[in-house]
Amino acid sequence: MIIDRETFTELAVHLKLASDAILKTARHLAVLSNGDSSNEEQWAGTLDSLMAMNTEITVMEKILRA
Repeated sequence: MIIDRETFTELAVHLKLASDAILKTARHLAVLSNGDSSNEEQWAGTLDSLMAMNTEITVMEKILRA
């Protein structure tokens, strides 16, 4: 597959955002795994991060299929 510079840049941006979401999810899960699993704020943060990651991966998939 050969892609143009604009598409490559767009993919790189979404990859960075997905990576950031993965790290944020991992941080929330680390707190939850340390016995603080009753903290609703951490659960909400984990869910938000997972949804952000899913969104970015979906966008990358659409770009690659175009």
